[in-house]
Amino acid sequence: MRKSFLRFAFVFAAVAIVVLSACKSGPKDADLEKTVTEKLSAASTDVTGGSATVKDGVVTLSGVFKDDASKAAFETTVKAIPGVKSVVNNSTVAPPAAPVPAPVVINGDDALKPGVTDAIKDFPGVKAEVKDSIITLTGDIKRASLQKLMMSLHTLKAKKIENKLTIK
Repeated sequence: MRKSFLRFAFVFAAVAIVVLSACKSGPKDADLEKTVTEKLSAASTDVTGGSATVKDGVVTLSGVFKDDASKAAFETTVKAIPGVKSVVNNSTVAPPAAPVPAPVVINGDDALKPGVTDAIKDFPGVKAEVKDSIITLTGDIKRASLQKLMMSLHTLKAKKIENKLTIK
């Protein structure tokens, strides 16, 4: 009787150890890694080059997220997976796109002609022609007046100003 009790106790202890160790370990790292990787694939619009590794229930994330909100939301999602003990988030956030420079606007002949006429009206010896967005100046002008005329013409955004004026 005593031998059968010892044998029963030994078998019971062995089964208890196996069951407890199985319960204690929780999901395997490979299973967790597969789950996290599937979630990364589902978030493909938010992350580029995303990957995850798992060791002892600790998930390490890497990749480039489109913004801070996406990065934080994915980390929260991973932390909620049963069996994940903690998350090391080594992922980064993509820098914002460079602003697109404003296009240079060159006025056409029809837009330039009234402005050129207005600019030269105070300079009686000056004549101007507009062709292909190029202003060609001819005639006579006083040296002191040249700078004022040129400043007025530059505000019109012509392709080019050809100065063929004779300075008096």
